[in-house]
Amino acid sequence: MNSSKSLSDSLFFEQKMTIRQIVADYLKRFYFVLIAFSIVVLAALLWAFSEVAYSTEITSSDEAQQGIPVNVIELKPVKSFARKRNYTGKVTAARTSELAFERSGKLIKIAVDEGDHVEVGMPLANLSTRHLDVMRRKLQAERAAAQAKLEEFLAGPRRQEIEVAEAEVRQLKAKHKNLDADHSRNQKLLKRNAISKSVFEASESDLQQQKAQLDAAISRLSELKEGTRKEQIAAQKAVVANLDASLADNQVDLDDTVLTAPFSGRISKRYADEGTVISPDMPLFKIVEDQKLEARIGVPVEMAKSLEHGMQKQVQLNGKSYESRLKAILPELDPVTRTQEVVLSLNSEAAKHLVPGQVIRIEIEEPVEMRGFWLPLSALARGERGLWSAYAVINGESDSELILEKRKIEILHTEGDRVLVRGTLKTGDQIVINGTHKLASNQRVEIKSVR
Repeated sequence: MNSSKSLSDSLFFEQKMTIRQIVADYLKRFYFVLIAFSIVVLAALLWAFSEVAYSTEITSSDEAQQGIPVNVIELKPVKSFARKRNYTGKVTAARTSELAFERSGKLIKIAVDEGDHVEVGMPLANLSTRHLDVMRRKLQAERAAAQAKLEEFLAGPRRQEIEVAEAEVRQLKAKHKNLDADHSRNQKLLKRNAISKSVFEASESDLQQQKAQLDAAISRLSELKEGTRKEQIAAQKAVVANLDASLADNQVDLDDTVLTAPFSGRISKRYADEGTVISPDMPLFKIVEDQKLEARIGVPVEMAKSLEHGMQKQVQLNGKSYESRLKAILPELDPVTRTQEVVLSLNSEAAKHLVPGQVIRIEIEEPVEMRGFWLPLSALARGERGLWSAYAVINGESDSELILEKRKIEILHTEGDRVLVRGTLKTGDQIVINGTHKLASNQRVEIKSVR
């Protein structure tokens, strides 16, 4: 029993050793392949580096003999420059109005709504006209009566009226003649005491009354023949003119019942609906002239003095530029921003893309008195302690040899891709404009181009 157990243990041990030997053989082969591959890669890298070093050595040797080609700029002095400043403002409509009726009344019709485009003179809303229509018919009737009477005065009396008056005069004359004859007889009889004095006085009174009636009839006839008096005609003309004025006033009231657009634009607000009783101080619409826009921008007082009426300027919004014309410079200073507001009229192209209320920007050049030299940004090189420097091309030991000299500079102003500097520079210096990170002082160079 024990011998069989020992035999099985021996066989298990031999199998285990065989597996380990197989694994060890595979690992040895893998390590050998890996080492061989690494040797090949390392050899390739060493060969490549040697070729690059050899090429660099040749290039460096050639450059050392011939000089590195550089592009330079010849310095020109600057006494002043125009500094660009940006100022912001907002887009506004050229005209904005709160529209209201000039009289009170009941709103019976609204022809437009918010957002609608309207043209100048277009009807927007109507009030009821019932009361005004009745008043107009009454005035028209009164005027017709007054006009008829005026025409009667102008035409004068009819022929039949004159003939009647003439007949009346003749009748009164005949009666007056008879009474005058009776009075003469009574006067003679009184002298002879044939009649009493009372009878004589009665005949005298009858004669005087008849004479008065005759004079009145003659006067009426004369008036009829001369026609109507000028004063009467003038008075009647005044009555007709007064009624014409009342009719004109009534027409104005009727016109005021129609609210029209004072200019072309767009309806921004509507404040009432049909059926509302409107009063003269109650706005009904807000209209904005969106086809003519303006830009209102606050600028410093000193900057406003350099601007002129009518000058063309560009304004920017969202990266796009629009043409504008300086319309006005307001005379008052804004108490909050301490700036002076300028008004610019935008062109029709701007009206297609801009909306009142948007923020807009303008760039204005400000003259600055400052001496220095302009350099491109690419000409700057880092100096000591965070300062800046530039490389100037100067003569070396011989006139045919050019070398670099580092010059310390101070940046005065930055504008786009160029800077205004001053320092150990002078007019006519030739400054390297690019590749400064590869350069060093006393390095031999050749000028490739001059700007």
